[in-house]
Amino acid sequence: MSATGDQARENVGRSIAALVHDGFDRFYGEFHRITRDARRKFDAGEWTLVHDLHHQRIDLYVRYVTQTLVTLRPTTRAYPQDLEVWQAAHRAYAELTRGRVDFEVAETFFNAITRKIFQTVGVNREIEFLEREFDTRSGGPLPGQIHRVEAQDLVDMLCDALKQARPPIHWQDLRGDAAWLAERVLEHARAGGLPARLDHVDVLRPLFFRAREGYIVARAHVGDAMFPLLIPIQPTPTGMVVDGALFDEASALQVFSSTRSYFFVDVLRPADVVDFLGSLMPQLTESELYIAIAHHRHGKTLIHRELVAHLHESSDQFIMAPGIAGLVMTVFTLPSYRNVFKVIRDRFDKPTATREGILRSYRDVFRGRRVGRLADTQEFEHLAFERRRFTDACLAELLAKAPSSIRVEGDSVVVSHLYIEEKMTPLNIYLTQASPEAAARAIVDYGDAIAELAANDIFAGDLLWKNFGVTRHERLVLYDYDEISPLLECNFRRIPKARSYEDELSDQPYYAVADSDVFPEEWAPFIVPSDPALRAAFLGAHAALLTPEFWQQRQRQVIAGELAIGLPYAPRFPALQPEPTTA
Repeated sequence: MSATGDQARENVGRSIAALVHDGFDRFYGEFHRITRDARRKFDAGEWTLVHDLHHQRIDLYVRYVTQTLVTLRPTTRAYPQDLEVWQAAHRAYAELTRGRVDFEVAETFFNAITRKIFQTVGVNREIEFLEREFDTRSGGPLPGQIHRVEAQDLVDMLCDALKQARPPIHWQDLRGDAAWLAERVLEHARAGGLPARLDHVDVLRPLFFRAREGYIVARAHVGDAMFPLLIPIQPTPTGMVVDGALFDEASALQVFSSTRSYFFVDVLRPADVVDFLGSLMPQLTESELYIAIAHHRHGKTLIHRELVAHLHESSDQFIMAPGIAGLVMTVFTLPSYRNVFKVIRDRFDKPTATREGILRSYRDVFRGRRVGRLADTQEFEHLAFERRRFTDACLAELLAKAPSSIRVEGDSVVVSHLYIEEKMTPLNIYLTQASPEAAARAIVDYGDAIAELAANDIFAGDLLWKNFGVTRHERLVLYDYDEISPLLECNFRRIPKARSYEDELSDQPYYAVADSDVFPEEWAPFIVPSDPALRAAFLGAHAALLTPEFWQQRQRQVIAGELAIGLPYAPRFPALQPEPTTA
């Protein structure tokens, strides 16, 4: 190749890098604008508008990637999949993002563009950013994102901590809330055998919030000990109030669970926030923490990196996931890995299912309110695995059930489309393994999950136990979305009385049934346990689930705009939030 040709490709590469960088800037600027607008809605208690902005934010990435690809078309037509041009673009983009406080997110945007243009299978090491190539955090956290509070008086210290949020919070009774919080801190210290004081508190200044939930996130230090300090807050017409206090990792993990909607967090350098959160919740991976703060695209990049690292460090093989096989999905996993892989089958054992409908259901759950009861799934395309890592039985079943999505290429197994989801224990399996006390808690929580979904205009559809899983935090979550639908689209009815003895004996309905009709009375044989103790526990808490009146009441509440979720903490002011219940 001539020197002139080399220079031409360098020039084109720089032009591509500038266009992609501009596309990322426009995306991220809109991302931050929506986040700041959502903060104003949160402060005003405008929950529906906060949720609407969540939808807008989720949709941004695809929109701006698509716009950037359109902008690049003249260049990509002139240099179709020219590797040398994109290598030059990679070098130029690295220079453009060098020193950016959000460089890792910017790199992921570039990767998204290259993967669309090259239809990359696996990774292309020549043109993708695969890991942090430089670290802008060598001088410590970015000033202004984390503030250390020190004071002799505990109430004064907590007052200062509560004042750190940016933009500032208008408090109803700042000192009164700080005094209440100080009492809870001292109770926690005494229970843990710690001195009745705090040396200092490190506070993340960005507020963490979503519809009906807000948190000041901090780290409390006393001597050599450190513990999380999560302070739930709620808006009222006269100002914000402290609604609770959380001091341990288990509680923090519930707040940051992947079964809840992503947080709004107005953060300049995401890596600082992720590092801070990681110090509070070391159980969570870096990918999980980026996803929790709505940087889910970079989180997906990290999921892949973590998976590659895990495969390199392990030797076990992929197997089919335990449990009853799905009617529309085939699921495989690695016993040593924390997630499962879900692939849409080519042929369904459910006549009403379509591939388009399944894709839509998963997109709707990804974009919607998960309220702690729907599993988060991340969608991937064109992943490649070593063939030797699959058991013969697993690979044979995958090729039989989903041949259009899975193919063998030499020593590799290529999966063109799949979802990655947290590994859970199916409820039907859990109930056979758990202690009587744990099983009773699980079956009641199963009813709670159904009720909480209903309170947010979500009807699970197929309520069989096999479609619900128990997370590693022992919470019941729906992970099968084949028949999920808006609650308001359902017509809940009682079964009409039989007109004759022949009607009672008929194996066909003796009454007209529309597609939207639902008869809760029919569910008892499928969702109520036969075990006497579990049956009593379930019906004692959730007998109303088997009546159409319960569901009709939920529909009226949804229409009235009563957004209710099961909070991941015990609220100090329960009246501020309607709790979904079947009582």
